[in-house]
Amino acid sequence: MPPSPRTRYDSVAMALHWVIALLIMLDFAFALSFSRFDPGDALYLPSAYDLHMATGLCILLLSLARLAWRLMHRPPPLPVMGNGLRWIAHTSHVLLYLFMIGAPLTGWLVLSLRHQATSVFGLFRWAWPTVPAIAHMSHAERQLWHDQFLPLHIRLSYAGMSLVTLHIAAALYHYFVRRDDVLTRMLPRNSHRLGEGRTMHST
Repeated sequence: MPPSPRTRYDSVAMALHWVIALLIMLDFAFALSFSRFDPGDALYLPSAYDLHMATGLCILLLSLARLAWRLMHRPPPLPVMGNGLRWIAHTSHVLLYLFMIGAPLTGWLVLSLRHQATSVFGLFRWAWPTVPAIAHMSHAERQLWHDQFLPLHIRLSYAGMSLVTLHIAAALYHYFVRRDDVLTRMLPRNSHRLGEGRTMHST
């Protein structure tokens, strides 16, 4: 008899998922703080700019690690659902990966074009050098590319946060309406048992 397929993500995938999710929320809040508010406002953090850069670079590293882990480990199969929902699920995950890697990557390019050294929370100052190919560009060339990448970084960030919002809404839809295990398979075991109880109760 063939082994039963896994119904839950492994602990590494779950840890990467929730840590990256928390960092994305924090990073967006930091960006709003220094870009939307003025010094002295209640929601303006003096260190928000540096925190935004450091957090974004951590997201880039962890997202690359998560993508590598995903390519090496098959995720649990989706529950029974129509082809339309299945296509939406796969497409949204691809777009989320593009956001998680693309947004911080374009941010790193912007920092490189500014010749700005980046400190990761005050540690490992030289761990994030500027992109070598950019270092030899003239000021005019760097300004030209900066004017392209900064708006791209901002657009990717807002589009990505919209995807995150839809992702959360979809998870809640699966949990409360469809009553399947799409959400609980990414939660710790106690929550998974709760989800099983909900599914059994609804059948």
